[in-house]
Amino acid sequence: MSEPRGFSMLRTSILAACALLIAAAPAAPRAQPMPDAKEAAKEKARMDKLRAQVRSYRCVTRAGRKYYGSTIPQQCTGEPVEALSAQGTVLFRIEPPPTPEEKAALAAEEKKNAESEAAKREAERQAELQSRRDQALLQTYASEDDIERVRQRALASNREAASQVETRIAQLKQKEDQLAREAKQYPDPGKVPDKFKDDVKAVAYDLSLQQQLLDSRKREAAEINARYDEEKRKYHDLTAGAKTR
Repeated sequence: MSEPRGFSMLRTSILAACALLIAAAPAAPRAQPMPDAKEAAKEKARMDKLRAQVRSYRCVTRAGRKYYGSTIPQQCTGEPVEALSAQGTVLFRIEPPPTPEEKAALAAEEKKNAESEAAKREAERQAELQSRRDQALLQTYASEDDIERVRQRALASNREAASQVETRIAQLKQKEDQLAREAKQYPDPGKVPDKFKDDVKAVAYDLSLQQQLLDSRKREAAEINARYDEEKRKYHDLTAGAKTR
């Protein structure tokens, strides 16, 4: 069964359009060598071409004497050497290897540059870190009053924890006083029961730990105040400019 004439014409038009698109499509690019590799290859080819033209070498010593040779003269050791063409044109220069002093100076300069670059990167890292902290501070608080409210909650939590420790210390001191009274029952130190001795040591040890914990809570309260003082100061500095604009 033959297809309708209109359908056949439509299909022909579509196929023709596809053929045009395929023909207009750019060819896949060929793999290109890395720019550095290309430049290195070009430089090598250039130098190989120059070396092929070398007919003699020349140097001028520090004393001002000139030396020539078809190979690098021995007297040119440690001196810059010029490679010459048959016409006496300087094709390229061969620099002498650095002296120990020059090597030391170069190493010192490279170390200085490396340290300077490292310091620059660290400064940039710190600046980026500070910027993130500033953004986090502005996103955390809506005002300085918010900071103060958070401070008071932190201090209240600290006071509650410290109060619990103080209660425990008071209980231990009562126990310590009780043991001190009981100790009078044993006038002879050699007849004090081991369990009693262990109780005295346990109370003393626990009391020492609780006192250290209380001191830690006091330091924590000072750190809380210092931290939120700094956050308020920083928040004020960050928002002061916005308020004046």
